[in-house]
Amino acid sequence: MSDDILPLETLERLSRRDGLDTRPILIRVLTDLFVQKADHSAEETARYEELVLGLLDVVSVEARAAVARKLADDHRAPAAVIERLIADEAAVSAPILARFPDAPRHVLLARVMDGGPVEAAAVASRRDLDADLIRLLAHNRDELVLETLAANLAARLGSGPLASLVERARGAPALAAALLRREDLDAGALAALYLHAGPTRRAEIREALAARPARPLPARASRNAEPVEAAIAEAAVSEGKGHLIAEVLAEALRLRPDDAARLATEPSGEPFVLMLRSIGVEPDLVTRALLIAQPEIAPSVVRVFDLVELAETTSRAVAHDILAALTGEADRASAAPRHEPLFEQSGVMERAGAARPASQRRPSARGADQRQRG
Repeated sequence: MSDDILPLETLERLSRRDGLDTRPILIRVLTDLFVQKADHSAEETARYEELVLGLLDVVSVEARAAVARKLADDHRAPAAVIERLIADEAAVSAPILARFPDAPRHVLLARVMDGGPVEAAAVASRRDLDADLIRLLAHNRDELVLETLAANLAARLGSGPLASLVERARGAPALAAALLRREDLDAGALAALYLHAGPTRRAEIREALAARPARPLPARASRNAEPVEAAIAEAAVSEGKGHLIAEVLAEALRLRPDDAARLATEPSGEPFVLMLRSIGVEPDLVTRALLIAQPEIAPSVVRVFDLVELAETTSRAVAHDILAALTGEADRASAAPRHEPLFEQSGVMERAGAARPASQRRPSARGADQRQRG
């Protein structure tokens, strides 16, 4: 790309030809030529920078976004052009924030802290995220950002960020699905998302919890199953008292009424079985309780057999762990009073809201108009 191929005078003449604005086409052609050529001299790079910076101030958002997409993977792109694109609105800056290899770290941090969801999500999709950025992103309030981070298999989610994402995913099915798809995560850490998981992933969660070192059940879970067993016996001889089992079970486990109702009526029947196993009800009584208290499941022999197998293969400890995760008890029990910093002590945090360098500020519409008139 040289003056012999695209002289400035020719570009200016073409841009005014027949009253048509060909500048959007010119900036795309210039960028295509820059990206496609294997090597550039310093003079060629400077020439491209001069031409494109001038055109970026006068072309549309769509044209600027097209330039950003073309340059996002090219580390040779002039720094001034990259800074100008990053300082633009989200549709333009996002490709650079997501993919440009040498994007300044302080800019990425600032966009996660002060930028909008599109910009933060763009950063969340990067393949070179460090621990500080991951911690910041995991605490973002926008689901788009969290889903993007969860779907980014290159992002190594430590225990803190993962716990934050799992907590947010309880009521966010798309985020839960993104986390459950990740095979690199400890399945046991996803127990709170058990109801969002399919059969295979549920089995993996149970297996992961069963593989953990043995530990004593907390006092709340060590209560005996006699009241529940008595309720099962009473419901078996009294028509219409199937609900009694769930009520006594909820009281025995000291569950909040809303949690108890949600788990006892979950369509798969698995939470009901886990509640029974958590209190210590043996598998044979679990079968009887299912037939009495789950009338919509009882007619299906296959479903009953599957749930009986679940009862037979799930220990009381694993059932308790899943139940505790589903009700949030695990989070409350493991909550530590210590503060987890968002940044490593060796890192340098740029203050949120700090003024950006002039090269990173977005040009105002008024300034652009003045340049066009000039």
